[in-house]
Amino acid sequence: MEQVITAGNEKPIQIADIVYSKEKSLFTILAIISGLIWIAIIFATKGLALVYVLMFFIIYLFSHSAFISYLKGTAVEINPEQFPELHKQYLACCERLEISQPPRAYLLAADGMLNALATRFLRRNYIVLFSSIVDALESDKDALNFYIGHELGHIRRNHIGKAPFLVFATWLPLVGAAYSRACEYTCDLHGLRCCNSLRSATNAVAVLAAGVEQWKRMNVDQYILQARESGGFWMSLHELNGSYPWLTKRMARVQAKAQGVEYAPPSRSAWAYVFSLFMPRLGTAGGGLIVFAVIIGIAAAVAIPAYKEYQEKMGATMSYETPSDTPTLTLTVPDAALAMERIDQLHQSFTPITDTLTRYYQTNKTWPTELEVLGLTDEQLATFNLYTDGIVGFVGGEALGDYQDYEVYLSPQVDEQSNITWVCSSNGIPDTYLPTYCRG
Repeated sequence: MEQVITAGNEKPIQIADIVYSKEKSLFTILAIISGLIWIAIIFATKGLALVYVLMFFIIYLFSHSAFISYLKGTAVEINPEQFPELHKQYLACCERLEISQPPRAYLLAADGMLNALATRFLRRNYIVLFSSIVDALESDKDALNFYIGHELGHIRRNHIGKAPFLVFATWLPLVGAAYSRACEYTCDLHGLRCCNSLRSATNAVAVLAAGVEQWKRMNVDQYILQARESGGFWMSLHELNGSYPWLTKRMARVQAKAQGVEYAPPSRSAWAYVFSLFMPRLGTAGGGLIVFAVIIGIAAAVAIPAYKEYQEKMGATMSYETPSDTPTLTLTVPDAALAMERIDQLHQSFTPITDTLTRYYQTNKTWPTELEVLGLTDEQLATFNLYTDGIVGFVGGEALGDYQDYEVYLSPQVDEQSNITWVCSSNGIPDTYLPTYCRG
């Protein structure tokens, strides 16, 4: 394998240099945006959103506990009695990264999968090394430090813990994916810090690119040259919307940092930036199911009350001028047959009133605006309301249960010969409780 790192450059990079330059600024932007959205949602839902978040967090807790239980019941814990040399190597990485409380580490056979992972459960951190990567680097054990350091980087920088807070901003075009890629570059620098021989860092990346055996014959310089193709439209577009940078660029940055020089990546296509503005990032780094749970919880907290309010407005809104103390709908259901019978009786009893209104209109060619001019008794006047254009409203009564204060309307329809037909309707009472002739 061709190497370009000089033998004289064997000191690890400084602890002050292991955070990628753009990570902090991108985090600040996302934190401000997400924080404002969190505040707005909590106030808009009067705190109900937090109840839904808690509910879905419990679901996540049970789901993620399955993996942690599998890990403890299947994988091999790395400790002084189990893989002691690997354990010393692991503790050395923690010390070099100034991690005073090393997370629990496990070795897991994962069907040929390379790499490693970091996770968190109930405030305890875990590191998992896949046996395939340990086997692949048997000839360069120092290269394994790169993987250990990379995963410790996620824990040291608390990428996992920040993810739920940033959930409303990480989906934003460009900036959300950029932050995720910046986190990966930061973790690569942590891995580089852990390597005793900086040459081993490129070996570690080579294993990801070429596999368990072929990495030993891989030409690193030629591989880095492939990064030049990432400046095209399609590669730029997919990287701008991806959570991980292209591996060729990761290799180039690791090699450049090991040599103490700055890496100048190929410029991306300008059109890729334009298109990416309209492509929200759907993947999120480090959040997993909890991020999905937060989204669903907040959506439910906002949508359910809004839908209930919509139903109430649709049920209570009249097309006529109605009293201002319109009641709120509830779920009590009266006997439909009794309700229909009561409305039918009231409708029949209103015949004298509608006859009086008909005579008034045919005489005056207009509808009355005051009840007194109709010459009705006090008992009749107490049973209905008179609205604009001769519309009569009468209350259905107790038979309608929670709809008892809603009105049924008799609306006059006048033809060219001044013949009047009275049409029954109701905007507030469900058709289930209305006679057929009163349904819309």
